[in-house]
Amino acid sequence: MRLGRPNGRILGGCLVLTAVACAGCRGGPGRRGEHASASLLDSGRAAKVSHRQAADVEIAMARSLEQSGDLAGAEAAYRDALAKDPRRGDAEARLAVLADERGDLKGSAEHFERAARLAPDDPEILCDRGYSYYLQRRWADAEGCLRKALQKDPRHARAHNNLGLTLARQGDRDGALAEFAKAGCDRADARSNLALVLAMEGRVEDARTLYAEAAAAKPGSVAAREGLRAADAALAARGFGGGARESLAGAIPPPSRFDPAVARASATRGD
Repeated sequence: MRLGRPNGRILGGCLVLTAVACAGCRGGPGRRGEHASASLLDSGRAAKVSHRQAADVEIAMARSLEQSGDLAGAEAAYRDALAKDPRRGDAEARLAVLADERGDLKGSAEHFERAARLAPDDPEILCDRGYSYYLQRRWADAEGCLRKALQKDPRHARAHNNLGLTLARQGDRDGALAEFAKAGCDRADARSNLALVLAMEGRVEDARTLYAEAAAAKPGSVAAREGLRAADAALAARGFGGGARESLAGAIPPPSRFDPAVARASATRGD
């Protein structure tokens, strides 16, 4: 899920996302595979390729490079896409995500600004930028971006889930649970999501209560069961002078229903 070395502030956000039970905040680079427009590079048709089609090819290449771990190559391909078609807001947004991941918040902001000018109503870009603000703990900015994304696409699952995380961070539990439900979470998964946010804030007793509710509602939930176990262990450790927050951080497994890679900004279109 991580691309590059996030700074400490970003890492804290990523810890929360490793165990969310619903579609996460940013999707990964997507499945590998040849983009349909790659055939446009065949020698007999190259002269007929438009700037946008040529940019499509570069973006498809960037997706594959990103998934394979060649981040420098992916960044170069996104930049090549912009050289071929400077109007590609999706390429700017993806460069923002890569900058975000390596802790370059200034670079991320610059790319997001350009993406917003090129595609001001794109819910994917708004969602990704909202998550960037979330990682910076800029809750009000995150909420504003995510709500705007949902105005453009009320069924955008990642935006609902991101908004749930943001509301949870601001203490709005009911609002967070409602957004997790809109993202596709069932009652147990929504409570596990909220519990993890509370646990990462050190509110382990509250997290344990929610994990217990989730486990009761869905006995087969690995996230709820393991979260409850980790909370009990953290509370026991606290009694002996241990750190409850640190005990929970690495003890809760990722969910089985959703791929944690969905927690980064989508290089494919859609959720």
